[in-house]
Amino acid sequence: MGKDLKGKELGTGISQRADGNYMARYVDRYKKRHTFYGRDLKALRRRLEKERYESEQGIISSEGNISLAEWFEEYLKLYKEGKVKDTTLFRIRQTFSPCKKNVLGMMRLREIRADHVQRLINELDEKGFTYGTIRLLKSLLNEMFKKAVGNGYMLINPCDAVVMPRKVTYEPRFLTEREQEMFLEVAREYYHYDIFCVSLSMGARIGEVLGLKWSDIDFDKKMIHIQRTLHYGKVQENESCHFFFTSPKTTTSDRCIPLLPETEMILKRVRKRQLRNRMLYGSQSATTPPFDDMVFTTQQGAPVRYGDVNRTIKSVVLKANLQEEELAGFEKREPFVLKPFSPLLSIEFYRAGCAQRLRHL
Repeated sequence: MGKDLKGKELGTGISQRADGNYMARYVDRYKKRHTFYGRDLKALRRRLEKERYESEQGIISSEGNISLAEWFEEYLKLYKEGKVKDTTLFRIRQTFSPCKKNVLGMMRLREIRADHVQRLINELDEKGFTYGTIRLLKSLLNEMFKKAVGNGYMLINPCDAVVMPRKVTYEPRFLTEREQEMFLEVAREYYHYDIFCVSLSMGARIGEVLGLKWSDIDFDKKMIHIQRTLHYGKVQENESCHFFFTSPKTTTSDRCIPLLPETEMILKRVRKRQLRNRMLYGSQSATTPPFDDMVFTTQQGAPVRYGDVNRTIKSVVLKANLQEEELAGFEKREPFVLKPFSPLLSIEFYRAGCAQRLRHL
């Protein structure tokens, strides 16, 4: 039982120092001692009672005061770094990014309630985020909050009371023969034309196509070995964006596919242009391992970014539709509209006999 300077009892854990300040102490459930000071005895008592209660209920005030964004970084260090692929860390950061742009990311763990998370979920749904994207974010937050509860930073998991939006299912859309012809006809004018042709003929994921090396292509046996995926981004928050490789998406994705005659012709054309660019740009085109043997590169020899390919697709679709509208107006008919698509879409090649190769998509 502590006392003030006049000998009056102040209660358990509280005493008065020689300088007149009051001091409160308690030991939390993890045997960690906490001490704080103040001139206002009533305010100090309220704080002591509050922190004791939170400690007994499983909340550690000092740790519960960190923000959700700060706990996210700590969560990655404790449970993910060194245990998952770099690309997985990259995707986790992408999944969490809506929280950083929302007030939820700045809130203290101890302050977060289910309605705060629900508002974020509803907001993303209204903005047109897909059900899958929202589900991934909720799953990540659920795991983070579980770990926070287990570490005594929170009392309950707010995600337990969160309701997901109604799921809207979409049939997968493939490029039709007419769409492919319309797209490729305009894409001939663009630098990424050969990438589009190879993607269509191989039926591979865009990251796998951009990650191809010349050593992966066996022109004698007419086979292409897919064994890596190219990414561009940052794995750690404090680093700049850069290229990096990962193994394919699944173990079955490490595979060999036939080298079709038209694909071989395109690749040989790419090789000739690449050698010509090296002579033209000289030392400027020099690249360092592991990016010194890439099939698809910029004119200066650097790997190609997925984002650049995606921007080219948007430009081609816009130009193709403008040309089609002009032609349809001249011929007095309804225009055939090429719908926007992403290089991440499964692209179904329409040639007979290709279905067997595209089952992995």
